[in-house]
Amino acid sequence: MISARQLEVLSTVIEVGTTARAAELLAVSQPAVSNMIRHTEDLVGFPLFMREHGRLTPTKEALHIAQEAQHLFMQQSRIDNIIDELRGGTIGRLSIIATPSVGHGVLPRVLGKFIKTRPKLQLSIELGSQDEIIRKLGSGRADLGLSITPPRHSAISVREIANGRLMCVCPKEHELALQDVVAVPSLNHVSHISYAARTPLGQMIDALFLERGLERRYFCEVRHTATALEMVRNGLGVALVDSFAVIGSHEEDFAIRPTKPSLPLKLYGLTSSMFPTTNITMQFQQFLADDLKSHDAVAGGEAAAG
Repeated sequence: MISARQLEVLSTVIEVGTTARAAELLAVSQPAVSNMIRHTEDLVGFPLFMREHGRLTPTKEALHIAQEAQHLFMQQSRIDNIIDELRGGTIGRLSIIATPSVGHGVLPRVLGKFIKTRPKLQLSIELGSQDEIIRKLGSGRADLGLSITPPRHSAISVREIANGRLMCVCPKEHELALQDVVAVPSLNHVSHISYAARTPLGQMIDALFLERGLERRYFCEVRHTATALEMVRNGLGVALVDSFAVIGSHEEDFAIRPTKPSLPLKLYGLTSSMFPTTNITMQFQQFLADDLKSHDAVAGGEAAAG
């Protein structure tokens, strides 16, 4: 079987007409080119060149082989380009499954920046619970999971992406909007939109109330942060939401206030321990972490003030 290198030598000799010139272009010795041609002829079983007056004239068979080889060279060039793009993270596929607060909030904004220099990147975005994230990652159907609560599962690798905290959101005209910092227990005295006790955020808030000998009261129970935000936006009450969900929100939508005491949390990147993490996945995790650094600093400053 003729190798790709033999085809390259054959095509180059046909193009320039002499083994000496071909050797210069290929950065090898002239005897090496001549030996390669003779070895290729032995392999195929027929002459590839007619030797006339020191010049090599390709046979019809050689021209036919060289013509077909051009398709191989073009495909090889395309593969090399794809490898370069994959190495640079400008092409490929990235499949992400995120919890709703992250998927509705920070994820679209950061992806908008990420794909500006990666126009050929194909995306798959899905929202799901933590159990759904584990199933998708464990089966190889997702490359990256994003959540504010880390799963305890041996098949999942967890990386801290960014620091955040719970924030109080309320209608602009609400009495709590007049405060620079909202005391969490004071939510018992207003129309509080909150999470079920069995949810991670509900458990975090309940623990704070229990420390003060109080029972958390709320008039509306929601499962997703996006639902709580829409209810606040429509003037139905106030809610505690993770800071990642309100990044990029404007004061005309609702008022956003830090809490006292501070309720810190983190954003986690989740990958499967059973499948290799792709280069583009690692690049996006780092891109997301870098993008959120400024927001980490803001949250830290607010926490100190609270």
